[in-house]
Amino acid sequence: MGTDEHMYSISILREEEYMEFVLNLSDELTILDALDEIRYTMDSSLQYRHSCHHGSCGTCACIIEGTQRLACMTRLSEFPDRKISVRPLDSFRIISDLVVDISSMVQKMPVNSYLRDSELNTEVLPPDGIASWVRFENCIECGSCISACPVSERFLGPSPLAAIHTEILKRKDPDEIRELRALAYGETGVSGCDKHFICSRVCPVKVSPGKHITELRREQ
Repeated sequence: MGTDEHMYSISILREEEYMEFVLNLSDELTILDALDEIRYTMDSSLQYRHSCHHGSCGTCACIIEGTQRLACMTRLSEFPDRKISVRPLDSFRIISDLVVDISSMVQKMPVNSYLRDSELNTEVLPPDGIASWVRFENCIECGSCISACPVSERFLGPSPLAAIHTEILKRKDPDEIRELRALAYGETGVSGCDKHFICSRVCPVKVSPGKHITELRREQ
């Protein structure tokens, strides 16, 4: 056993019961690495989503030791007692093991342009034929904010409202803005939020949906 390797107990919620896996892992590995190791060497039936190992896709979001996090960005070294529980996100229908159906969130999202002017490289001129530097919006639609929100079932939810606010600020067409505002201030809009701000605390990319909802209230 290497100096940076220890025995870890990973307990995964499967069909309403926790299943424990004990395995030797390097402290610098992530929860996603541990899930991979379990699936490759111990239980090939384990179901979870992942599309990358660099935290930009959001599909590996789950609840790790009681907090919504990205499995690919959460290192084992953060848990010194080496006992870690992992369960699927709340507020979504469980498909299998850690895999949940996020279609309820996606259906509430506005038509999103996804791109915005970049705050990076502003001192560097873009190449010929490119008007300005652009970048993707921060939200990776992982569902963590909706899972953490204690009242998400009452309204559109943190990420859709944050996206609506972002689009209101970007759109130029008055009719499009009017439609977005109707969503924001309708029966399932900002009035459903109880201002817990847990959504902002668990967001892995610092979108701060609670701030967007607060700003929508101010602009009402």
